Parts: sequence; C-alpha cells; structure tokens
Amino acid sequence: MKPFSPTRRRLAQGAILAAGLSLGGARAAGGGPVRDSAASARADAIEDLVDYCLATTYESLPEAIAVIAKQQVLDTIGVALAGYAADGVRQLREFTAAMGGRPESRIWGSPVAVPAHEAARVNGAMAHALDYDDTHEKSYVHPSVITIPAVLAVAEKRPGVTGRDIIVATALGTDLSCRLAMAAQPGVDPFKVGWHNTTVYGYISSALAAGKLLGLSRQQMIDAAGIAYHQAAGNAQAHVDGALTKRMGPGFAGSAGVLAAQLAQSGVSGARQVLEGPIGLYRQYHGGDYDRSRLLDGLGSHFAAADLSFKPYPSCRGSHTAVDAALAIRGQQGFPVSEIAAITIQMGPGEYKLLGTPIEAKRRPRSNVQAQFSNPWIVATTLLDGRLSLADFSPAALDRPEVLALTAKTHTALDASLLAEGGGVGPTRLTVELRDGRRYIQTVRTAKGEPNQPLSVAEFEQKFSDCARSAGLAAGQAAALMSTILGLERLTDARALTRQMIPA
Repeated sequence: MKPFSPTRRRLAQGAILAAGLSLGGARAAGGGPVRDSAASARADAIEDLVDYCLATTYESLPEAIAVIAKQQVLDTIGVALAGYAADGVRQLREFTAAMGGRPESRIWGSPVAVPAHEAARVNGAMAHALDYDDTHEKSYVHPSVITIPAVLAVAEKRPGVTGRDIIVATALGTDLSCRLAMAAQPGVDPFKVGWHNTTVYGYISSALAAGKLLGLSRQQMIDAAGIAYHQAAGNAQAHVDGALTKRMGPGFAGSAGVLAAQLAQSGVSGARQVLEGPIGLYRQYHGGDYDRSRLLDGLGSHFAAADLSFKPYPSCRGSHTAVDAALAIRGQQGFPVSEIAAITIQMGPGEYKLLGTPIEAKRRPRSNVQAQFSNPWIVATTLLDGRLSLADFSPAALDRPEVLALTAKTHTALDASLLAEGGGVGPTRLTVELRDGRRYIQTVRTAKGEPNQPLSVAEFEQKFSDCARSAGLAAGQAAALMSTILGLERLTDARALTRQMIPA
C-alpha cells in the first residue's frame, strides 16, 4: 500500500501582515520560533491535513493500524459503558435526554436517541469519566474518547456507514489529535501552561473525522476545521480542583466537532488559516511556538495509533508506574500491610505536580476525580488490596480507614532525574519501609499497557467484559458485542453496533 504524501514546498519568508500581526513563519511574539523544517506553499497546514483525510481509505491503511482501531473501539465502548452512571455523567445524560431533539444517535447503553452532536457529548464524557481510556503519551492526549463517540454518532445518523468507514475515521481522528498536540511547544509539559490537550486539539480532529464520514468536500472540510477552532478550548483547572467538568472535556470537543462538520455541510464557512494564521491555533494558544514537521512528516506512513497505551488501571496514566511498583513490592515481599512504617513516592516534575502535591490533599481525596490523580491514595490502595479496580474509586472507597491510615504515612518527593525517554509517563521510584527497619525499593520506568509492554489479548477481553458487566450487560450479550467490534471490517451497517450496547 502506497503511503499518502502531501505536497511540500518552501513557504516564502517575506513578512505577511494581517490583523496587525506577523504570520507564524517569523519569530513568535513570545520569542518562540516556528520550527519549520518542510514548510508548504499552501496558506495553512490544515490543507495538508484535509488532503490527507480525503486521500486515506481502508485499503491504504496499514493492517496493524486497522487492528489497533478495533482495539480502540472495543476499549472505548467498554470504559464508556462502565462510566454510564458516573457522577457528572449521570447528570449530563439525564439533562440531554430531557432536552430531547431529533433522535439521530443513541446514548450508549440506552435506547434513548438524541441529536448526533449531543450523543457525542454524552458518550465522550462517559468514556473519559473513569480515567480508564487509552493514552498517547507523547502528546498527552486521550484520542479515542474524542474520536470514537463523534465517529459513531455520525455513523448512526448517516445511512450507509460501514465498519470499515468507522475504522478509517478512527485512525484519522486519532492521528490528527495527536499530531496537532505534538507540534505545539515541543518539550513543554502542557500542564505547566494549563492546557488539557485532549480537549484543545480534539475539536479540530473530531471535526475532520466526522467530516470524513459525512463525505464533505475539500472546502467543507477546511470550513469544518475552522468552525471547530472557533469553539476550541480546554484548560486543566478542573484537574486541580477535582471538578466533574474534567470528565466532560472530551465530550465537549467531540460534540463541537460533529456540529462543526454538519454546519460546514450546510454551507457555513469557517476560518481558513486555522493553524498557522496570524490568529490561528498555534499563534493564539502557543505564541507561535510549534514544530511543523511534527504535524506533517510521515502523514499516511506513520500513525499515532501505533504509539497508543491502553490502561490496565482506572486512574491517571501518570500513576501507572507507581501502581506497577506497588504491585511488584507487594507480590515479591509478602509482608503484612500493618507492618508498614513509611511510604515514599519519588516522581519526575510532571507527575509530581499532577499526582504528588499538595500532599495533604493527595492523602485525603474528597472526590473520585481527586483520587484518580492522587499517587498516595492510589499506592496505598494497591498495597492494601493487591490490585486497583473500578470499585476502588467508589464514594465509599474514599473513606476506607485502612487506606487513609496508609496515606497518612505516605510522602512524595520530586526527583528531576525520573524523566520518561521521549516524553510521556515518567518513571516512579517507590520505597516502603517496615517497622523493623527493612526497606523495599522498586523503580518502574515503563508502565504496563505501553506499546513495548502491551496488554495481552486475554487482558483486553477481560477488561471489556468487566466494564460491560458493570453496566448490566449479561455475559452472552457482552461477548456478542465484543465479537461485532473485533469483526468491525465485516459490519455493513454501523447502526447495529449501538443497538447491541443496550442491556437486554
């Protein structure tokens, strides 16, 4: 299969003025350069991305990427069904159902159908609610929870969409969201500047994935991206506060993407210079500091899906090296938890800021969102139970005295040397000291679920089965749904997929 290669020409370096600002080819106002290794003569890189989307077919996808796309669909539907009744999601779901509207696409796990963009919002929030969704660690993006709810909402609305169409749109939406994020401010942790990458870049990527399924023209695709950019937002304050809106960000992005594609189809125009214009995404949100090569190089030959991590535990991905370290110490040593005198968790800068401080708040999370971002609470639970499961994040679990007794003995520390190679989840060094003075130290550099340490087929299937069962699907129904997803390339009517999600 011949990979798609967009036309690449050198952008003229003259000064271009619009709205009083110089275009991104010059040095950014904040001092950051545009890293332009292969600039295009086109007005904006969005044109390259649109042409890439229009040229990509099921036949041109590498087989491995098609397989991963099916894994993404399986994993995302599973974790969404498990999140059906999660706090915040429940209120959003009930509000959306009460608002009504044209019944185009189903809320997953329910017979209720609502307008397609509303279904994408609810299903995206469901899929992200339990922090059990996949991660592209190099871009700090959870691509599937923005892409797949949008794709399936459109697939159910538009007759004639097949399983192969879903696979293609999933691969494209994943690739675009991760590329858009990786290009922005290379080497800068997005949480340090306050962005929630999943949401910020999910608007444009989901609009293009939805537009692909809707059969938009080239100009309509550009318009859809511009309409989506006009709505794009996403900050990380909800992470800090433990607010339920943290769960809704991907739903907001996916919903806006579907709406943008539909508005473009109806004739609404959007900004043309979406990414590189004088007030395009990279200048407006990142001071013009971006690396164009990360955005465009390898389109059609390297897909971000190849670098996805799938979660074995329902917590922030950054906590997973700590979970693996706790499981290793517990499994190897076998001491009674009551003998623990002190626990020290050493993390790199990103993980420490997100998961380790302020220590008092991390020792006693007040919501399950806060618990999902607390390494002291996560490590204590893992050491105590020998696992980390969905049940451990229930409201009742937050008040377990035996867990809180361990978090009171837990300290966190910053170790600037604990950095991930090439970005992503950093290593964790865990030290457990017993009352008799014995100390056990475990350093984990690669978390389970990463591409070089993947979940097994059995682990994938067990995760899906557990999630489906928690949503009320019988074993036989869950197995049938899994079979449909894993055979997605044979599905002739995409609407059959969402029908199978309704508990019998």
